[in-house]
Amino acid sequence: MSEVLNAKLTGNNKENGVSRRRVVAGVAWSLPVIATAIAAPAAAASGISATTALVGQASPITFLSSTGTGTGTNQPGTGPTGFQIQNAGAPFTGVITGTVNIKPTGSVTAGAGIQSMSTATLTPASPAYTAAFEYNATFVYAGGMTSGQNLNFPMTFQYQRLNGSPSKTTFNYTLTITLRLPDGTDRILTGALTVAY
Repeated sequence: MSEVLNAKLTGNNKENGVSRRRVVAGVAWSLPVIATAIAAPAAAASGISATTALVGQASPITFLSSTGTGTGTNQPGTGPTGFQIQNAGAPFTGVITGTVNIKPTGSVTAGAGIQSMSTATLTPASPAYTAAFEYNATFVYAGGMTSGQNLNFPMTFQYQRLNGSPSKTTFNYTLTITLRLPDGTDRILTGALTVAY
């Protein structure tokens, strides 16, 4: 009878008790979970805490002739007056690169582009209009940012007539500015431009 009782107790211990194998297996499974939980905040904290925004969207602006400010007729329109970057986190150094794309909405016979960005060494490079009146340019800002700094980048715009001479019409464009920060992350700004002829 004691053998039967011992057999039942031993069987119950295997079913309901905690064996060494179960403890070792539980520890082995929980270690990667703990390691992952510890690593996640460190990775999240390594990025740059910067926000970006277009300034003065749909403001009255003047489009200058792409042949120069002294020739051609200036055209009225609407759009942003610039963009800004605000650093809410730690200071950072390194280069901020950017691209500008201005794409017509619907049918147009003139292109719109950036005439200038007036902040330190920020100047559009390699501007180009396509046959479809789409404008592309690149720019670089290498000044870095201090903690809490707010950088403003005023912009002026130009137009380029390639076909015909439009009159009493308004052309619409989408503006996309993509900023690549030193940590490899992108900030994308989108807005609209209108040019009245």
